Amino acid sequence: MARGPPRRRGMGERAAMYRLEGPDLAMAAALVLLALATAGLGTGLGPVVMAASLSSAAASLAGLILGLASAFDDREGWAAAYIAAMGRRRYALWRTATTSLKAALVLAPATALYAAARPGGAAAYATAVVLSAYSSLYMGLLIGFSAKSRGYGYAWGVSLWTALALVYDLALTFATTYLPIPTEAVAGALLLNPVTAARLAGVAQADPHLLTLGPVGDLLYSSAFVIPVAAATWLAALLATAVIKIATTDL
Repeated sequence: MARGPPRRRGMGERAAMYRLEGPDLAMAAALVLLALATAGLGTGLGPVVMAASLSSAAASLAGLILGLASAFDDREGWAAAYIAAMGRRRYALWRTATTSLKAALVLAPATALYAAARPGGAAAYATAVVLSAYSSLYMGLLIGFSAKSRGYGYAWGVSLWTALALVYDLALTFATTYLPIPTEAVAGALLLNPVTAARLAGVAQADPHLLTLGPVGDLLYSSAFVIPVAAATWLAALLATAVIKIATTDL
């Protein structure tokens, strides 16, 4: 006999949906350890920029994994029941909101720790970490609801993170060393990467003139709000795309 939609959940069951599990706690602990290590670098422009950059990469990986895990846990579990109870649109919004809340719980300890240890770098650290994590979180949801299996999803996700967070800037630096690429093109290329745009939004909090970027930094500094606008645009676009994908995916 076919079952109807799932019953309305009680307060205890709802609270359990937001509880951090083993992998979530491991990511939170790793970010805390990184925050401790980067706080130990000291104060000043260099240490804060280094802390924001390293933590941005780690937070983006954590966000990606959270998004992938949420997507596949639903797809392999109760997504059909949730959709039957809520409808596709409400389910898409609910899944995005609950995963975003879980990401906040994962990021909070490390962010608070660094802020307590290095108050002068707190804004740079928090901006880089939060924007990087949430941009990658929504990429993870998008990939998770697009890939045909968990294995493919994680393979594509980690490959994309490696390309965006590790390889992209190195390749761009190598290209500008040996090729006469205009400064405007380099600046545009940096902002075309959502992870880099998020990281630069944090770096700009500690280094407003973007001295660490040389001529490219001068150009971006003269363009006023181009970095935060780019980072916010990427975040909004990825969020909207993830919600639409979840709402329209045939599970």
